Amino acid sequence: MSGARRSSAVAPWAGCLVLVLAGCASILVPSREEYELPSQREYLPPGGRGRVVVLVSGYDGPGSYTRLAQDMADPGYYVVLVAGNDLWNGNNPTWNGGEALLRGVIMRAGESPHALPGKVGVVGCSRGGATALAYAAQMPDLVAAVVAQYPVTSFIKDPAAFVGTIRAPVLILAGTADQNPRCPIREARALDMAAKASPAPDLLRLHEYPRVGHGFSSDNRNRQGVYSDALNRTLSHLRRYLGDS
Repeated sequence: MSGARRSSAVAPWAGCLVLVLAGCASILVPSREEYELPSQREYLPPGGRGRVVVLVSGYDGPGSYTRLAQDMADPGYYVVLVAGNDLWNGNNPTWNGGEALLRGVIMRAGESPHALPGKVGVVGCSRGGATALAYAAQMPDLVAAVVAQYPVTSFIKDPAAFVGTIRAPVLILAGTADQNPRCPIREARALDMAAKASPAPDLLRLHEYPRVGHGFSSDNRNRQGVYSDALNRTLSHLRRYLGDS
């Protein structure tokens, strides 16, 4: 039976190797600075075990993405929902602590008895989309697929150079009427154009929603048609690169 379970807190990790507790499992996580892994909410697949999908929320927090988390768990994925605010510093986007934290989140999820072995999928929305693009897409050792929904992209100053750093296939879903100044459609289009001109054009794809604004996958929005399409495209991308659960 699927359902959500909240798991908080783990011990801070510092030095070179520190023990991190996740339920009954433990993992070793390398670190150069002191971090604490963010709390998580777990959404279990109907069969009890599934491939891992990490869902990183937008600025409004995990509570606004419970529906999306459950709708990705129902087809068979083990979904771990974390706060984008814990992984992305909007005031200092060059801060790289979020990369180490995301690695810790992924490794912790992989140690769960509900996780099937293998690489994971990462889905991020808004601020979480920045985390997915900046960190997850550059982790080919851990990540098989990335979906960024209405992502923050204002930190990307050179689209061609940024596309050159991508190592995991990325799908961007964005509305053409997005009024968030950090998530303009022109920057998503610039990434799409840079990808098409790159040696690996299939590593990044953009799908646009005409006349649609920000936050179409948030629980706070009532955009059923767009939400359903975005969910289906997200699941299709995960199945293609991560596999069925």
